[in-house]
Amino acid sequence: MEGRSKHDDPSVGSKAQVKDLLTHMDPMIYLAGTADNTSEMLSYLADMDPAFHKLELVKSLRKFMREKLSANIEKYVDDYLQEQKGKMRSENPVDSLVERVTSSEEFPAIVTNIRENLETSVLDITNHFDDEIVTGIFAEEEDELAYNVSPNGSSESSLNSSLNQSGLLFLHPAQYHNIAKAFQIKRDLQGWTDSLNILIAVTPGEPVMQDCWPDIKRGIRECLFEESEEVFEKSLKVHSKILTSQVHNAVKEAYLNLIEAVAGFYLSKRLISKIPLKEGPVDLKGCEKVLRIIKILVEFQRELPLLWIRYPERFIDDMVEATFSLLALNLGNKDSKHASVFDLYSIIDPQALWFRSWVHGQWGRNKTFSAMKSNSVVLLYSVSFCIRHIENELGDLEANTGTTLNASIVQHLRFTFFLHFIMSVISFSDGRKLFPVNIPSKEELVTIQALIQILVKAIDIKVSKPVIMEISTQFQQFCAQDELKCWILCDSGVVESLLQEGSSLEALLCEKKEDIGQMEIPTPFVQAFLSIMESILSTQMGQKYLLLGRKRKPSSKSGLSSVTSSPAHEIMDFILSLLKSKNVSSNLRRLCICVCCSMISSPVGVHICIEHPLFENLIEYLQEKSDSISPQKLPRGDAPRENEPLHLSIPQSLPLLTALLLTYKGVYLLESRGVLSLAVTQVLSEMARKGDVSTKVLSCICSSSKGCSLIGSLNVLRPFWNTLCCKVNQEDELPWPAPEEDREEDIIGAMAPLTVFTSTFQGTQLLFSEEGLRDVLLKPLFSDDEMLKETHSIALHLLSSATSVLDSVAFLQASFKYQENLLSQQQHMQSSDGTAVIVDENSILRNHILVKSYMLGGNGERWVPPMVIEEVTSASMPPLFIQYPLPREYTPEKPIKSMHKKQNDVWRFLTDTRHGLHDIGWLNHCRKAVRTVLMSGEDIKTWLVMDILERAVRSLLTSAEELLPGSPFVPPPSAGSVTSSSSGASSPSGLGMDLSSTLISQMISDPDDKLTTITGTQLVAVELILRYGSDLQVLTGSGLVKENLINLLKFTQSNILLSTAEKCDWFTMVLFLVFGGNPDRCQSVLLNMSGLLIGGIMWPSFSDSLMASHELLPGEITLAGIVHNVQLVMSIELPILFMSIQKSGTCLWSVVGEWVRCIFLGVLPWNEVCHYLMLVLLQGPDYAVYFVVALLRHIQSVINKHAGSPKALIVLQTVSINGWRAGDHLNFMEVLSRRHRRTVLPALLTPFSKLRHQYTPRQL
Repeated sequence: MEGRSKHDDPSVGSKAQVKDLLTHMDPMIYLAGTADNTSEMLSYLADMDPAFHKLELVKSLRKFMREKLSANIEKYVDDYLQEQKGKMRSENPVDSLVERVTSSEEFPAIVTNIRENLETSVLDITNHFDDEIVTGIFAEEEDELAYNVSPNGSSESSLNSSLNQSGLLFLHPAQYHNIAKAFQIKRDLQGWTDSLNILIAVTPGEPVMQDCWPDIKRGIRECLFEESEEVFEKSLKVHSKILTSQVHNAVKEAYLNLIEAVAGFYLSKRLISKIPLKEGPVDLKGCEKVLRIIKILVEFQRELPLLWIRYPERFIDDMVEATFSLLALNLGNKDSKHASVFDLYSIIDPQALWFRSWVHGQWGRNKTFSAMKSNSVVLLYSVSFCIRHIENELGDLEANTGTTLNASIVQHLRFTFFLHFIMSVISFSDGRKLFPVNIPSKEELVTIQALIQILVKAIDIKVSKPVIMEISTQFQQFCAQDELKCWILCDSGVVESLLQEGSSLEALLCEKKEDIGQMEIPTPFVQAFLSIMESILSTQMGQKYLLLGRKRKPSSKSGLSSVTSSPAHEIMDFILSLLKSKNVSSNLRRLCICVCCSMISSPVGVHICIEHPLFENLIEYLQEKSDSISPQKLPRGDAPRENEPLHLSIPQSLPLLTALLLTYKGVYLLESRGVLSLAVTQVLSEMARKGDVSTKVLSCICSSSKGCSLIGSLNVLRPFWNTLCCKVNQEDELPWPAPEEDREEDIIGAMAPLTVFTSTFQGTQLLFSEEGLRDVLLKPLFSDDEMLKETHSIALHLLSSATSVLDSVAFLQASFKYQENLLSQQQHMQSSDGTAVIVDENSILRNHILVKSYMLGGNGERWVPPMVIEEVTSASMPPLFIQYPLPREYTPEKPIKSMHKKQNDVWRFLTDTRHGLHDIGWLNHCRKAVRTVLMSGEDIKTWLVMDILERAVRSLLTSAEELLPGSPFVPPPSAGSVTSSSSGASSPSGLGMDLSSTLISQMISDPDDKLTTITGTQLVAVELILRYGSDLQVLTGSGLVKENLINLLKFTQSNILLSTAEKCDWFTMVLFLVFGGNPDRCQSVLLNMSGLLIGGIMWPSFSDSLMASHELLPGEITLAGIVHNVQLVMSIELPILFMSIQKSGTCLWSVVGEWVRCIFLGVLPWNEVCHYLMLVLLQGPDYAVYFVVALLRHIQSVINKHAGSPKALIVLQTVSINGWRAGDHLNFMEVLSRRHRRTVLPALLTPFSKLRHQYTPRQL
C-alpha cells in the first residue's frame, strides 16, 4: 500500500483512480461486452453493492461532490422550507432538490471538469496500456507497481468478492450462448480457457439455469478429457464450484456430469488407456485425472447425507441410481482387462466411508439398498472378489516404488474396500435381504453365513497379517455392543472355526512342550482370535453363546445342568497354553487376561469357568508370590509341580484378580487357597494409585472376615472419610458455593463407600475399630457439642445403615451403648417446657434408629418411622421419645387369637402320623401337606412348625445321603425310626437309641471354659430376641426363659460349634422361639441338625464352625454360595432386575447375605420366617436360593426405581416388604427348582463333601 500511495493523484478522475477501477472491474467489463451494458452494470453496482463504493474513483467522486455542492444544497433546502412554510408538498422533496442542484450554474462546470479528467486519464492509459495495466497486474510481489486486486485492501482475489458475484447477474443469456458456442469449437484451448474463466467467476448456479446448459455441460465435461493440464484444472474447478452451490438442481447436474465423465473414460477407445489394468500395478501419474474426478465424487458423497433430506427426493433418486450404475459399469464384462470404477474407488476410499455414511440413516439406507437391488452386480462383484482374494492370498505386502502402487498393495486395497462394503451391507436387515448371491465359481448360492465362514477361515496361522487383521477388525466392529450382529457371527460358526484353528495351535504347543518357551507364536492369528472373542463377550448374547454352547437357552427346563462342555472351556485351554509360553508378547497376555475377565464377569461365567485349570495355575502362581501363605499348604521339598508355571507378572494379572474380587465365589476361592491377602493388597494398591477404589470390590471383600481385616490394614477408610469431609466443608470446590441439591448429591456419593462397610457386620466392626474411624466417628456421633454440625448427621446416617444388620446392632450396643447416648441426645433436644422433643432432621433420624434397633418384626408387627424429615407428614408424625420402652404407637394392635386350633391339612397329617414311621417317605407326604396349606393362603401356626421341624430332622437322619461327612451320627440299619411321642420325652438326639445318649454324653463332657462364656454382644442379641418373642407371645416358659436361652447358646458353643464366634447365633435363637422356649426339644433338634448337610446351609453359625471342625472351606462360603446362586438364577430368570441391582454403585448383594444370616428377622413377619425354615428343610437347601429370588422379585419395583442411585443401599436395608406371602410365590419357586436344582444344589453342598464333585445329593 505504501508503494501504491506514491503514485496516487488526489484530483478526481486521476489516472491512478481509473487504473484501480479497470483492475477490479476487468472481468465484469469483459462480460458486459458493450458500453451500454457496462454503464448499466456500474449503475446497478452503485445501488446494490457496498463494496463498489470502496473503489478509489468512487470515493474520490463522492468527496469532490460533497466539497463542491454541500453549500448549495444547504441553501436550496433552506429556501425550500421557507417556501413551503414548514409543510411538505405531495411530491418527493428530494426530487425537487436534485432538480435544482443539477440545473444550477455551477453543476455543468463540475461535470465538465470531471469528464475532462477522466478522458485524459483513459487516453493516457490506452496509449501506455502494457506499461500501465499489464505490468501492474502481473508484477512480482516485491514490485512497487503491483496492485492489490481486492477493493477492500485484502489479499483475496477479486473473483471471490461480492462485486463479482453481484456482477454475474448482468451476464446476458446471449453471452452464455457465446460460451456454449466456444465449447463447440474443437480443441480451441484458448477459447475453452476463456470460457472456463468466465464460468469460474459467475455465480455457481447461474449457468445451470440457462437454456444452453446442456451444451455448456457437454463442453466442460469434454474439457475433463483434454491433455491440457490448465483446461482440466479449470473444468474441475467449475464442477467443484457448482457442487458447493446452494442450488439443488445445479448440484445434481454437476454431480451427474462428473459421473458421466468417469464413464466416458471407459466408453472411449481413446481414453480407456488412461485406466489401469485390473491385475497389474497402478501408475498414479498415468491415471491421475480419473482418480482426481473420483476423489471429488467421493468427498461429495461423504457429505451428501448431511444435506440430502433438503433436496427434492427425485434428485436424490437420480444421484443414487447414477452412482450405482457407474459402480456397476464394466463389472459384468469378463473380457475387460482394465480396473472397474469400483476398483478405483478402493484406491481413493479403502474403508468405504462414503458408503457407510449413506447407509447410516434409515432414509438413506432405503434409497441405497433399493439402488443396489437394481444393480445387483455391485454386491456380486464385491463378494466374488473377496472370496477369490482369500483363495489366492499372495502373502505379505510389497513396498511401493515411486508413484506406482504395486500389485499386492492394489489387491489388498481392493479387498479392504470390498470387505468394508460387504460388512456395511450385512450390518442392516435391509442389506441382509440382498443375500444370497450367485457366485459363478461356487456351486451353491453364497449366504451371509457361508460368506462369514469363508472370511473366518482366512484367519489362519498360515495367512498373512494384513488379511487377518482386516477381517478381525471388521468382525470386532461388526459385533461389538450389538446383540443381533453378535448372534449372526456366532450362528455362522465363527467361534467354532476359530476354536478349531486354535486347537491345532494348542496341539502344536503340546507336541513341543519341552521347547514351548522357544516356539514362535503366530501373533496375528492369536491377536485376531482373542480380539474377536473379546468383542463377542461384550454382548449378553455372546457371553451366553460362549458359556453355554451353541443355541443353548439357559431358561430351558434343564437350566445349566446339561452344560457338560462349552466353548468357554476350549477358549480357556487355549489361553492357558499361551500364558505358559515365554514368547507371547505383553499385548497378547493383556488380551488373554481381558478375555478371561469377560468370561467371569457374569454369574453364569463364574459358575462355568471358576473350576478351570487356568485358575488353579493362577492360584499356584500367586501362592509362590505370596509371603502370607499357610506353611501346610505350600509344596514341600523337591515335590514336582502339578502344573506348568505361568509366565505372568503380578501387574499383568491385576485385571483378573479384580474380576475375581468382584464375585463372592472368587473372594472365597482366593481365601481358601491362602492368597487373598496378596490379591487384596495388589488390587487395592493399584486402585488407590489411580485414585479410583471400586466400592463393589470393597463390598465383596468385606463379605469375608479376613478380607475385611486386610482392608483395615491397608488404611483404606481414612481417605474415604477425608474425601467426605472435603465435600461437607466444600473444600477444593469452585470459588462460588455449589447449589444445595448438587452439594447433597456430592455428600451422598462421598458417603457411599463408607456405607459399603456398614452393610455387613465385619465391615461395621472395622469401621468402629481403632484401625478404622472410631476416633473420628464417636465424637460427632455422641458428643452434645457436635449435635448441630453436619458431621453429626453423617455419623447418624452411617449408624442407621449399620443398625440395619442385627449383628451390628448387638455389637454397637454392647461396645458403645449407642441407644443410651441417642436417648440422651433426644432428651437434650426437648423443648423448654419438657413436654416434647424438638423436631429436626437429626431427631427424626435418631428416632428411626432407636425404634429399628429396639424392636424386631416385619410388616404388621412393628412400625418403623421414617428416617428423613421430608417423609414426615402431620398425619404420620412419629411420637418422639426420650426413654425405653417404646410408645404404644410403634406396636400395631395384634388381632385376637382364636382359642380354637383350626384343623388344616398339616394338622391332620401330623396327627395321623404321630405314631407312624418317620422316614423319607413321611417327608414326601409332609411336603405335600405343607404345600397345600401354603397355596391356600393360610399361615402355618408356630406350634405346627415346631412338630414339623422336629420330625423332619429325625426323618432326614435316616438317610445316609443327608448326613454331613464326618458326622458322628450313623443312620439305623432300618429305613427309619419309630418314636412313641413327639412331646420331647424321647432321647435328646431324637433317634430313640442308646447311641444318641452316648454321643451326647461325649459331646458335653469336659467343656472348655472359654466356650461356655457368653459375650456382651450375644447378651444384647438375647435381650432383643426375647423382647421379640414376648411381643409375639410364643414363649410359654417360666421366668427362666432368658437363662434357658443363654444355657442353650452355651451348649451349642461348647458342644456343636466348638468356637465362640463374633457373630450371633440367630438360627439357635429363632428355633428357641419356634419351640416356645423349650430348651430340651430345641437342643435335640440342634444336635440332630449338626449331623445333616441341611444344617450347614440353614445354620450360618454352624457353617462358620465347620472350617475348624471338618477342615472345609471358610465358613462364609456357604453364605457366599447362596448369594452367588441367587445371582446366577436371577441373571437367567430375571435379567432386568439383576441388572438393576448390579447397576448400583455399591453392592446390594451384601444386604441379601445379611437377610439370610439373620434368618430374615426384622425383614419378614414371624409367620414368614417360619415358612422359610419349613420350605428349606422340607424342599431342600436350594430353596434358600429360590426364596430369596422370589423375595427380590416381590420388591423389584423399589429396586428398579432406585437403580444406580447412591441411596439404593439404604433403601434396600430399610424397605418395608408389604404383602409378602411365601405361599403366593411357591409356584414360582417350584419352577426355579425344576430348572436349576441340578445346578444350585451341588454348588451349595460341594464344600461339605470331602470327595468334591463326587457327591450325589438327594432329589436330583
